Parts: sequence; structure tokens; C-alpha cells
Amino acid sequence: MQRRNSYLIGKAFKSYIVASVLTVASTQVANIVDAAIVGNLIGPEALASVNLCKPVLQAFFSFSCLYVASATMMAGVAIGQGDKRKADKFFSFAVVTSLLLGIVLMVLGIAAFNPLSQLLCKSESLRQMTNDFLLVSILSAAPQLLMLALNQFLAVDGAPKLVTRNVFVGNVINILFDIVFIKVFGWGISGAAWATFVMYLVCIVMVIPHFRQKDSLHLCRVKRGDINYRNLLTIGIPVFFSTVLLSVQLIGSNYVASTYLGEGGLVALAVCVQLVSFSMIILSGSLRTIQPIGAILKGLGDDRGMSLLLKRTYTFLGICLALYAAVIVAFPAPIAQILGAANESSMPFVLEALPLFSLNIVMQVLLYNLLPIYQFYGHNRLALFLSIAQTIFPMIGFWILRGGWIGFFLGQTIVAIVLLVFTSVVRSKDKNLTPLTLVPRSDAKKIFDVTMETSTGALKDCLTDLYQFLCSQSQPQIDRMMLCAEELLNNIVNHGQAKYVDVRATENCISIHDDGKPFNPLDMESLRATSLQNEGIGLRIVQGINLDIKYDYRFNQNMVTIKPL
Repeated sequence: MQRRNSYLIGKAFKSYIVASVLTVASTQVANIVDAAIVGNLIGPEALASVNLCKPVLQAFFSFSCLYVASATMMAGVAIGQGDKRKADKFFSFAVVTSLLLGIVLMVLGIAAFNPLSQLLCKSESLRQMTNDFLLVSILSAAPQLLMLALNQFLAVDGAPKLVTRNVFVGNVINILFDIVFIKVFGWGISGAAWATFVMYLVCIVMVIPHFRQKDSLHLCRVKRGDINYRNLLTIGIPVFFSTVLLSVQLIGSNYVASTYLGEGGLVALAVCVQLVSFSMIILSGSLRTIQPIGAILKGLGDDRGMSLLLKRTYTFLGICLALYAAVIVAFPAPIAQILGAANESSMPFVLEALPLFSLNIVMQVLLYNLLPIYQFYGHNRLALFLSIAQTIFPMIGFWILRGGWIGFFLGQTIVAIVLLVFTSVVRSKDKNLTPLTLVPRSDAKKIFDVTMETSTGALKDCLTDLYQFLCSQSQPQIDRMMLCAEELLNNIVNHGQAKYVDVRATENCISIHDDGKPFNPLDMESLRATSLQNEGIGLRIVQGINLDIKYDYRFNQNMVTIKPL
């Protein structure tokens, strides 16, 4: 037995990070292939029209971030607290809101179609193609928002691999229907938009069976007062601003490059933007891992687990970003050639920009991963500052230096310095918080937190130490709590096929997590299905004991929580 290690947290991290990275990578590759199909089957004008309509699709995504990210986070916290009914309410709210908001955006988009078209497209030669694609994109608002919501809730509901499969199949469907609608049916650019519409519907249909399972999130009635909408918006606004301001950053940076560097600088900036898009595989992968796991850990009150999760995350980020930056610095010319920016006028700008801009990418990813951590622990002002400053400060640095590429990195550095100052002020009032991340440190006198190997000797030592801890906390129901914990741990050691067990206890709660085979000790049917018929007396006692006991299987782990009534 030892102080809790990162083994089980690491297993959860690996299962999510692999699925999340594959999901984002699949999307990025599919977007490139999709663009290539449109450009080759219709022409470069079609590709330009699709790009002109991207602000509308980005706007839909931004509105989704306003409530979906916060709803999934709060649902995860509710799951960690054992309040599945509350999690269902957040899920239901997000699903219904996505449908209603999608319908509203569709109606508004059609009503303001001509002004919107004039705003997006200034070229009359591209007007018809842009209008054709824009119309179908507006009609796709509701299924797009619903698909985004369902995929995010799949992750917090413990099904990251299903998200990956869903996105991969959806992208393949999109590419296939691109070819069918454009080449076979002759629908032109409208066919590309309808192919995306079909993809949304297929992805929605694919996930419905998951949410019909017994232990999954379900739709339910949401009454007035069930959801604190102020908290929901407080968490969602930073993510919303971050996505919206990315467009502002791009427009501003394009203006600076055009003004001070000319066409060659614009080309170099376009290469940098593509590199940022590719780095989103790393950033989005880590965020999609931190958010569901971190939310449930926060609901459990597991600050030690949160610190272990952050350690794993930043180790992963450090390795990936070091390799990515090294490739950018070592091979700027081949990168320019791959992206079609290797002409004589732009190459000097590219060779100068890429090594310096790689520093900006590293800082951007490292800092942005702090956003959900601040949101988990209620540091909403820091989260809002980070979401705004990370997009605006680098652009300002680029502008002040009149197109100096190091300006992007200097802007990120200023953000980091301000965060260090602000978090130091917060820590001066509470020394128990970790530097920069502000995660509370576990108090060994108030929290029992160990990792136990599945052996008889380790079990005996763990139970002895656990009993002493509960006695020190004056737990009034100590005998029943210990009896329950002993039977559960004994079953895991002798029958669970687990390697490690995390045992965590406070004055009013015991949490037991293991990586053994799925087994619900509260389900009589699962007990009858095992070979424990003669040895299951202890588990029957657990099922009948007068305690608040909850079971969940999440992150490929059995999770049992014991609380006094």
C-alpha cells in the first residue's frame, strides 16, 4: 500500500486521450479531403465559396459552446457526486436547447439571407455558388447543434471510443455523399452542403442506441429551478468568447501582415494558421480528456486525482509539442512546399516566420489547457481573462512589432505573466492551492488517499489504516462503513482481477475504484451471474446494509461510493 499513485488516473487518461486525438485527427483529415473533392469536382471557385460561408458554421459552433461545454461539465460534476438524475437534467437541457436554437438560427438565417450573403461575399462571380452553399448550411443548423451536443455528452457519459467511431463514420459518409451528390446527381456545390447535412443525421442516429441503455444519460423533464442558468452561462462564456475572438484575431493579423509585410507576409501567415489548425489535434485532444475526467473528479471532491490528471496531461503535451515544434523549426521549407507556399516571393517570409511562430503554438496550447481547471474550481474571472487575452494579446504583439513574428509569442508570454501574478495573489490568501493551476492540496489529516495492490497483505494493512482514519474523524457509523468497505475490497482482491485499487476516504465518504472486470455489487442479477454463490454472503450484506451506496462503471473502472444516510 502506498500514497495514491497515478495508475488508475493514467488508465483513464490513456483511454480518453487516444480516442480524443483520433477523433480530432479524423476530422482534420476529412476536412482536407472534403475541400480537395469540392475543389477538384467543381473548381477553385467552389472552394472559395465554401470558405466564404465558414463564418456562419463557426457562429453555430460558437453558440453551441455557450451552453454545451458548461452543461457537460456540470453533468460530469453531478455524476461524480452520484446525482445521476441531475446529470440527466443537464443532458436534457442541452439537447432541447440545441434543437430550439437550431430552429431559431435557421429562421433568422433565411429571413436575413440576402443581407448575410452580401456581407459574406463581395464578388458577384461567386454570388450564386455562395448562396447555394449558404442556404443548405443554414438549414443544417439544428442537426449540427444537436450532433455537437450529443458527441460531447457521449464523452462525459464514459463512451469516448463511440465518439471516435461516430466522427470517423460520419466523415466517411460526408466524403462519399460529396462524390454522389456532386458527380453522380450533378447538384454542384449544393451537393457538398447536403452531404454534410446527411453526415449530421447519420451521426445523430448512430448515438441514439447509447442513450437508450439502462445506465446512460437519459432525457427527462426539466422544471423551473432545476438548472442554475447563471452558473451555466458563467462557465460557457469564456469558451464562447474564445471561439468568436479567433475570427477577430485572424482578421486583425491578416490586416497587419498585409500592411507591413505585403503579399509574401500574408502567405506566410496563412501557413502559420494551417499549423495552428493542425496543433488543434493536440489541444482539442487534451481538452476533450481533461473536461470529462476532470468534471467527475471534481464531483467526487478528488483534488489529488485532479493534480494527477494535470500531471499526465502536461507530460503528454510537453512531449507532443516539443516534437511538433522541432519539426516546424527543422523543416520550414518542406512545410511551405506541402502547403503550396514555396514561391520565391513568399519563401523568405515563411523561413523567418515558422521557427518564431512555433513558440506561439507551444504557449497557446499549454496555457489554454488551464481554462477548464479554472472553471472547475470557480475561478471564472481568470477563465474569462484567459479566453480573451489568448486571442487578442498575440495579435496586438504582432501589430506593435509591425509584423514581427516574435510578437505572437510575446503576447502569449504576457498572458502567462499576468496569470502568474493573479494566481499568486489568490495563493497569498490560501497557501493550500497549487501554483498557477490553483488546485487545492489534499490534507493528509482530513483525507485518506492510498493505492492498494490486490494482495491479502495489502488488504489487511489498508483496512487497518482506514479504520484508524475513520476513528480519528469520529465517524458515527464507522462499523457499518468498515463492514461495507471490507466486503467490497475483499471481493475485488479475490475475484475482481484488478491490479490496483484506489481507496479514498473523508469524514463522511469512502470511494473505492478498481480496474478489474465490470461488476456491480448492488445488482442481485450480476451477483447470480457470477461464481460467488457460496461466497457472496458479504455482498448480500452490502446490498442490504443501511448506507448510501452508489456504483458506476466509468473510465473502464468500477467506482463505488459509500456514504452514511
